[in-house]
Amino acid sequence: MIAKYIKQTEDKDIVIEKPLAMMMSPQGLAFATFVPTMNHDGGITLSKQNIVAVGKTLDKVAKEYFNATSPIKTAAKPNLII
Repeated sequence: MIAKYIKQTEDKDIVIEKPLAMMMSPQGLAFATFVPTMNHDGGITLSKQNIVAVGKTLDKVAKEYFNATSPIKTAAKPNLII
């Protein structure tokens, strides 16, 4: 899973926003909705005792995550075909 870290609660739980599941597709790494039946508004609280790992995301993945979750879309680099 990849998400925006919001805070750690007094109970040591972690609050996140905009969670996406990561999976492999024929084209490579892809994002999918994390628990599609859940309302994600207002953040999601995860029990820290059930989290296996927490780490900083690679810059390339963070950029793709931002593009997938932001209402502001960045233009792709133009390609020249000669």
